[in-house]
Amino acid sequence: MRGAVRHLTSAHPMGEQLPAIFAEGEAQKLTQALDEVLAPVLTTLDCLDSYLDPALTPSDMLPWLASWVAIGFGEQMTETQRRALVADAVSLHRGRGTLDALIRLVNTLTGIDARVTDSGGVGWSTRPGGYLPGTDEAVVTIHLPDETDVDRQWLQDVLELGVPAHVSVRITILNPPS
Repeated sequence: MRGAVRHLTSAHPMGEQLPAIFAEGEAQKLTQALDEVLAPVLTTLDCLDSYLDPALTPSDMLPWLASWVAIGFGEQMTETQRRALVADAVSLHRGRGTLDALIRLVNTLTGIDARVTDSGGVGWSTRPGGYLPGTDEAVVTIHLPDETDVDRQWLQDVLELGVPAHVSVRITILNPPS
């Protein structure tokens, strides 16, 4: 957690910018006091780009930064996964509902390259509830290696937010233990 930094000095003390007549005395004491109060503000403004970069921001600032890009975190996510998710949030939102975005989301959340397949049913109808080609159910299947240590229910809940409303998500384990 960030707090006050002891003995933080201003990069540009105000006393040095006063006319020579004020080089000594009470004016210098006043500007030193103002420098002490304003130094944290000026330092924060000088480092603002670091607060907005997911790779550099302090860990307690990540939830605030994530709220800017409409991303939430699961309890079991590591800090590295959280930073990667915030960094990739805009492109994930842009590709939401596509296989590419789901593959990248699974990779970010689990750290593995999962195989993602879908049922392939595509079509349209002029009537609500009309027949659509393909399978009876639109399904995205996530194939995870058997050594994957991830909460499958949490992953399924997160992935269901990334697919269209009519598509369900099914998680399978590749090469399940015999």
